[in-house]
Amino acid sequence: MKYFIYIRKSSDREDAQMLSIEAQTRSLTNFAKEKGLEIVGTFSESASAYKAGRPMFNEVLARLEAGEADAILVYHLTRIARNSYDGGRVIYMMDEDVIKEIRTPEKSYFAEISDDKFMMNIHFAMAKKSSDDTSQFVKRDIGTKITKGEYPLCAPIGYLNIDKFGRISGKRYTTEKQEMLDELAKRENRALRRIEIDPILGPIIKQAFEYYTAGNRTSQDVREFTFAQGLTGQRSDKMITQSTVQAMLTNPMYYGALPIKGEVHSPENLPEETRHLPIITKQLFDLTQEKLGIVAKPRKTTHDHAYRGLMTCGECGCSITSELQRGKVYYRCSKKRNTADYKCSQKYVREDLLEEQMHRKIQELVMPQEIAQHALTKLSGVHQDETKRIIKKKDDLQRAIRSIDQKLSGLLKFKISPDNTNGEMMSDEEYMNEKSPLLEQKQLLTEELGATEQSIDNWLEQVEKYFDFATQCGKLWERGTSEDRHEIFTIMFGSNATLMGQEVNVTIKKPFLRTVDCDKNVDWRE
Repeated sequence: MKYFIYIRKSSDREDAQMLSIEAQTRSLTNFAKEKGLEIVGTFSESASAYKAGRPMFNEVLARLEAGEADAILVYHLTRIARNSYDGGRVIYMMDEDVIKEIRTPEKSYFAEISDDKFMMNIHFAMAKKSSDDTSQFVKRDIGTKITKGEYPLCAPIGYLNIDKFGRISGKRYTTEKQEMLDELAKRENRALRRIEIDPILGPIIKQAFEYYTAGNRTSQDVREFTFAQGLTGQRSDKMITQSTVQAMLTNPMYYGALPIKGEVHSPENLPEETRHLPIITKQLFDLTQEKLGIVAKPRKTTHDHAYRGLMTCGECGCSITSELQRGKVYYRCSKKRNTADYKCSQKYVREDLLEEQMHRKIQELVMPQEIAQHALTKLSGVHQDETKRIIKKKDDLQRAIRSIDQKLSGLLKFKISPDNTNGEMMSDEEYMNEKSPLLEQKQLLTEELGATEQSIDNWLEQVEKYFDFATQCGKLWERGTSEDRHEIFTIMFGSNATLMGQEVNVTIKKPFLRTVDCDKNVDWRE
């Protein structure tokens, strides 16, 4: 077999996981040489796998489909996917024998072995759950900070983020600013807030608003004015950009509000003791928006068209739109590709008739309770064995990490000890030559330990939730609201359905596709 090596680190920041790409490359290259694997290409990128769309990963799959290779060597399965779309693509390509093997230093997963693909599905599902849990934690954390009146992101120009020790965090720190803030806190007899007004740049921001509203000024005028006052871009000899001026003049944070994802939380609704202090008044901000030509307009109330965005036209590929006619919702092709020579022939379909079709398709995929119970019984045994294996692996990794820590501690003692070789101190270069490989090895082991600890999560509980949904989806559809039905349809069929001849056509998503293959006439209780 011919292998592509695929390497990914989670962060695209220059200062994050500096060892990861290099360490993974070295580990996989050495593994390939040891096992005699034929490597025909190596791909690496810095991108999150939480969502689809990684350029290098997509190129790997495209070149696999082109027949340039038929296997992938990767450090861990979580490097491949943390989202259901990419994980599903890989499993499907194994089903089609495009990918014959996914190999890691620990295990090989072969296309012809159904248990291997089943375990890969579980690994991908656990990785996605971990990412979802992290996302939910971040959202909860942001919500908690908003409730307390704290801005959860990096403060804009004119403000400073303050850490829990009362120090300015990030690159905006200067000794002068820190001393000025400490003196302010002492004078006002209070602790510094999590966001404080920049004592040097804050007044310039206020002057910029006043300058803009005082006459017929442009953003270029504001750039020149702020530069003259001492506000510069990333380089001290450059003005701030036009986009920075636009963002500054439209940011409601400067009058004390919290703008989060398009929603502005008014300062009156935030706790006074923790909310950040305004640089300008609300009146000055509103006047600025009028000068910019931003006038708030009331939005029209529209009917809730539940299934818009789920389908495309089966004839011309255009999106399916919806409209309200005489109190009923109709769906039709948007016909954006119509020309003088071609006109799409598809007709309207009423929403209630569309729902009936969707209901029938969902009913066809309802899993019999006997099949679900049989599968769960089998999986319980697999879960117990897998949990024992994962716990043992976790213990081994922890021992290996402790061993490296001991080596690093011993190396440091050896460096600073006057009693080492020939009575001479180890040079910094020699010390780093010994230390770097240990740090790289620890980095890889720590990443693997993190992935292993995630694997200990009760994946059987997640599988139980799937079977519960698969057996109840028909009833859930019948009882649900339009929003519930939209979500159920998306879960089972995605958003790539087509509408052709007033009939909705769907592609069944895994694992619901497996329900079609089940023989519902077999007595699974035997």
